[in-house]
Amino acid sequence: MKLLAALVACAVCFAQSAPPAFETASIHPNPRVERPDIKVSPDTLILRNQPVFFLLEWAYDVTPAQIDAPPWFKESCFDILAKAARPVDESQMRLMLQTLLADRFGLKLHKESRTEPVYVMTLAKGGPKFEESATEGTFAMEQTGAFGLAAHHARMTDLAQGIGAEIGRPVVDETGLKGRYEIRMNLAPYAARAADGGTSPGQFDMMSILFTGLQDLLGLKLEARKQSVDVLVIDHAEKTPTAN
Repeated sequence: MKLLAALVACAVCFAQSAPPAFETASIHPNPRVERPDIKVSPDTLILRNQPVFFLLEWAYDVTPAQIDAPPWFKESCFDILAKAARPVDESQMRLMLQTLLADRFGLKLHKESRTEPVYVMTLAKGGPKFEESATEGTFAMEQTGAFGLAAHHARMTDLAQGIGAEIGRPVVDETGLKGRYEIRMNLAPYAARAADGGTSPGQFDMMSILFTGLQDLLGLKLEARKQSVDVLVIDHAEKTPTAN
């Protein structure tokens, strides 16, 4: 009986220590013939035409500037359809994708703390100019015209990551806002004014457009600083995932 109890205890311990994983998952190369897309539901993760770089970005909830990876991470794109055994929250879904990348791509990495130039995102005077989401849901974003976007159920970290991807530098959220929000922003008028003042037709400074638009339209501001940032450094990854 003592031996049986010990075996049961070991099994329970192993189950508790095992990383969260999808029940089923398929990965297929994508020749970039469709628009990138991501859909998250309580038990399903669908990623279409996404480079390995973005898979890593989403799995570890970091900005592009926080990833030190080989060039092919941005070149090879994949489709992933993964299902969990039961409904889970988004944070668990991200952990499951980490496990999937380790299992199927042989991904190995480590974290380094580096002092990097960053932008800190804070609330401007007057506070935010957007509303908290009235319904439950996961983050989704769509482009609305050449200079517009609409984000639904967005955390401030989601917005910070999107801005960081645009300007190529980590953006640190210090707004203090912890909910999910409906965010709409149209930068077209700012782009038109900047182009009118440029030295050649169509010339404008996207950074100044973004900074001004964020404050005017969303009540947010960015401040340049140097700060310690966690960076994911890729030690090993296979270009071809193991078979489904």
